[in-house]
Amino acid sequence: MESEPIVFTVRYTREACWISALRYWQRRMGVRYAIEVVIGVGLIALATQGPYRWLEIALWVVVSFFVVLGAAILVIHWRRALAGLAMLDPPQSTWRLTDDTIGQESSLGESAIRWEGLVELWKFDDVWLLIWGRDVYSTIPVNQFPRVARHFIERKLKETGARIRG
Repeated sequence: MESEPIVFTVRYTREACWISALRYWQRRMGVRYAIEVVIGVGLIALATQGPYRWLEIALWVVVSFFVVLGAAILVIHWRRALAGLAMLDPPQSTWRLTDDTIGQESSLGESAIRWEGLVELWKFDDVWLLIWGRDVYSTIPVNQFPRVARHFIERKLKETGARIRG
């Protein structure tokens, strides 16, 4: 016997776009990224102590490239979120959770995907990111996310074996 669907509406803002991009960047790049930058800067400091100026310059180039790449990933996801926000009129979507599918409806259209299509869930205090694939995710701000819907999503993902990171 199928239970009643859980339906709720989320209103998106520029701030929500920034938070979702920042949280995605934070989890994707993570602590490892920060450690790598610190190690790179440490190597530069060591290189300045020796007679190898070329090594210092090479390390500066590599570390600078790495920092710019990390910043670019954040900016790309933020701009992508803003572009999506600009297409929504009104800037909201209605989510529909059933035993078989997770669906979303907005001014752009309607879609429903079987729970097995959801690869991963990244939980933060302010937002949940539903990961569909590499660099493809949906955002639900926690302050607009009913507790019953959160529990339902977690239960369905456990049933399908999707990864939950909190």
